Amino acid sequence: MGSLVEFYKLPYNPALPLPQRTPLMTAVRVLKIITKLLIYVTKLIPHTLYLLARKFLRWKNPKDIRGWTALVTGGANGLGRAIAIELAKHGCHVVIADLDEYAATRTVLELRYYGVKAAAYKIDVACCDQVNDLRQRIEADLGSPVDLLVNNAGLVPFLVSDEYVPENLQRLVNVNILANFYTVNAFLPGMYARQRGHIVTIASASALLPVGLTRHYTTTKYAVRGFMEELRDEIRLAGQALTVKTTAIFPFQLNTRRELVEAVLKMPFFSELPVVDPAVAAASIVRSIRANKRQAFAPDWFAVGWAILVDLLPRRYKYLFLEDLLRK
Repeated sequence: MGSLVEFYKLPYNPALPLPQRTPLMTAVRVLKIITKLLIYVTKLIPHTLYLLARKFLRWKNPKDIRGWTALVTGGANGLGRAIAIELAKHGCHVVIADLDEYAATRTVLELRYYGVKAAAYKIDVACCDQVNDLRQRIEADLGSPVDLLVNNAGLVPFLVSDEYVPENLQRLVNVNILANFYTVNAFLPGMYARQRGHIVTIASASALLPVGLTRHYTTTKYAVRGFMEELRDEIRLAGQALTVKTTAIFPFQLNTRRELVEAVLKMPFFSELPVVDPAVAAASIVRSIRANKRQAFAPDWFAVGWAILVDLLPRRYKYLFLEDLLRK
């Protein structure tokens, strides 16, 4: 096993000098780029027609997830619980992974009402060994591997009196970022082998529309957004794009933990935004999963692409929006 610590103790080995380009070499390179761009634009035409037809004709039925086994991390309460229930309504067997063992067990009893298999496990998803052990336990106990992974577990650091102390920041990174690494590493190979799977990660609307008030939390959600984009491309390069899908979800403010809702509503800008019921968001999330959406808000009031476009606008436009529309 290679160690990054040991590797970076080695003497620095500089790369070879870059070759000098002549004017002729530069001209040839520019000509190649122009030619490739023209070919690219030509190839865009059939793809654009396909995307327009898919959007407006909507001939494709939503994906059937009946009989799939879903793992929902942080599924004992709040949004995770609502997602688990919504998946059970669609015929998914559901596994809850959470540190709150009592609430997880209570949620499992609710899930069984829908005639599906359900199980609860008390684990810390920020512990790699526990995640790997969970994969084996699920397959042994339920008799089926995980087809649908929902990375929902997450922490909100500003709920404690001092989010800036190192142990709080480390825990935030471990749960909000590293746990996604561990779960995907544990369950993705099996999805490749079976040629069936879907990975979902719950990010935050703040990863698309930051307002400057939740630096640490928003940073972790930006990391998750980048992780999911790279994961989707990795799956494509592995030749599994048609069989293993990914969805990044960006929820708006949800009516979950009381302390969280009260804290958020005291913040500038947030007090003017609606608070959404978790069940409404969960129904939207499952619709996005069944539609194989790459990215979606929850609820899906408008397309993620519009938010990304807003982020490209001059900052003055964004600040004007915040001051005039979201300020009391």
